[in-house]
Parts: sequence; structure tokens; C-alpha cells
Amino acid sequence: MISLYLPGRSLIHRAPPALKLAVLTAVALTLSFAPASWWTVAVCLAAPALAFLLAGIGPGTVWQDLRQLVPLLVILAVGQLIFLDLLSAATNTARVLSIILLAQCITRTTPMTAMVETAERFLAPLRRFGVRPERIGLAMGLVLTAIGQLSSFVSDVRDAQRSRGVRLPPWSWVVPVLVLALRYADDVGDALEARGQGG
Repeated sequence: MISLYLPGRSLIHRAPPALKLAVLTAVALTLSFAPASWWTVAVCLAAPALAFLLAGIGPGTVWQDLRQLVPLLVILAVGQLIFLDLLSAATNTARVLSIILLAQCITRTTPMTAMVETAERFLAPLRRFGVRPERIGLAMGLVLTAIGQLSSFVSDVRDAQRSRGVRLPPWSWVVPVLVLALRYADDVGDALEARGQGG
């Protein structure tokens, strides 16, 4: 499995995972209720840029994360422009981009094990109601690593297609990535079964 974590000694790296998640929640709520304006768009773009800067994460890594979001952002922006004015569409798109990048900054600066342990501690009081925090923590860890794995699949398939020099439609990578993702899911399922975590 692939982890998105990048080791470092920055202030954000050293901050407790629970504090990072609390700040992310507060920022996401603030941006969600902020009025549609170009100032809001500017703040939405500046917030993740500042977070990555404080985390000491270089522009190459930021661009790698950002380029994976381009198709989503294009679809989101075009869909909103059909029903909303330019300012509202730009504000909503900037909000989504900001929250995703801030969440990505957290995964880049927090070991997966720390994230999982934080989730398990937070959910521990629900054990009396039949909730199994360790299962939810495991699922969370699998999701975080799967994000990195799927991003790797997309990059590998597109690089392979470009290296062949064949003109293909923009969506030609979907089927190969889907096949790789299903194979990856089977491998993860087999690994969980072997460790008695199936079902």
C-alpha cells in the first residue's frame, strides 16, 4: 500500500492529528458559509498555499496533487456555470478545491497510523453501542492508502499511453485504471482474509 505521508519537522508535521482535523473542520465550515465574492475565492486559494508552505512541501508535490483534481474541477465548474453566475461558480469551485487541498496537506504531514489511532480514540465512547472503532480505523487507513494507490495507477497508465505515442481520447485511461483498481481490491481482500479481518 502507498502512504501519502511525507516526513518532515515543520509545525504542521508536529501538530497533533486531532488538532489538524479540528482546524480543517473549522476552516471548511467557515469557507462554506462565506459569501460569494472574489475575496472568498482569494482566501480559498491562499489557505492551502499557506498550509503547504508552512509544511515545507515543495511546488512539485503540490502540482502533483493539484493535477489529479483538474478533471473534477473542470466538471464542477462547467456544471455550475450552467445554473449559476460566474462569481458563484468560481466561489463554489474554489471552496471545494481549498478543502480538498487542505485535507491533502493533512495526509501529507500525518502518518497513517496516527490518523487511524486518532479516529479510534475519538470513536471509543461508541463501543458501548456496538461500534467497533478498530474496524472503522482499519477502513479509514484502507481509504487513505487507496487514494494514493489509485493516483499512482492513473499516473502510470497515462505515462504508458503517452510513451507509445498513440493519440487516444482523454477518457482512454478509465478502463485500464478500473481493471488495476479491481485487481488491487482483490489483493487487499485476500490480505485481510489471511489476517482474519474478512467479513
